[in-house]
Amino acid sequence: MPSDSVAFDRAVDYYDDTRGFPSGEEKHIGALFARVGGLTSASRVFEVGIGTGRIALPLAPHVGQIVGVDLARPMLERLRAKQTTEPVRVIIGDATALPLYSGKFDAAVAVHIFHLIPRWRDALREVARMLRPGGMLLSGWNDKARRLGNYDDVLWQAWDDTVGNRHDHHPGVHPDQFETFLADSGWQPVNEMLEHYYTITRTPQEFLLRLEQRIWSSMWTMPDEAVERGLAAVRDAMQRHQIDPHKVVEYSACFKVQAFLPPK
Repeated sequence: MPSDSVAFDRAVDYYDDTRGFPSGEEKHIGALFARVGGLTSASRVFEVGIGTGRIALPLAPHVGQIVGVDLARPMLERLRAKQTTEPVRVIIGDATALPLYSGKFDAAVAVHIFHLIPRWRDALREVARMLRPGGMLLSGWNDKARRLGNYDDVLWQAWDDTVGNRHDHHPGVHPDQFETFLADSGWQPVNEMLEHYYTITRTPQEFLLRLEQRIWSSMWTMPDEAVERGLAAVRDAMQRHQIDPHKVVEYSACFKVQAFLPPK
């Protein structure tokens, strides 16, 4: 049966460039997951929405095995092309009906996935089914970057005022609820959320190019006419606020991870 979740086949050529971490930071992210989950070389981990392996590959040195499921075959092929000796196995499948036996994993990993799944509550039940007694879901997400040279708020506001709030185009969990939806669904926080801060750089022109290329999944179903109106509003805002399109701007970004036990 076809899935109604959002697949990232079309994003494979730019996913790592636009969603990946700055060089060297991925090792810290892998270590962060291992620390939060108390993972060891004997741990067996499942990742829902494994994609190109941006989390799984740096996490792999800390665990015994990772099994990942994703809808998009091209994304999994990209992961395999990057993979060397990491103990990572991938399966094409739907997060709401996982093709795996119950109770086989010490931990599950989920990063930026439940906003893409209309039936995300079914996906959470499947994740709980995968876990052994005492197994935890390790939920990770990027927090809003703190601009050290602020222009994003102005440009995003111009976009939202013209075509509507971009967050409202996600079919699953609303991005504003990333930090609360698990607890609200009965999952029990195990410990304090841990954070890793790092710096990224970008120019306003790169921001505009990403809009033009529709790299964000929330734009994929938008009519061409709406996208063009939004782009025109962003270009106008850049001119009105005298934003230099080529000025390099630094951001302090934050990645967060927290562990949860399934509902009792």
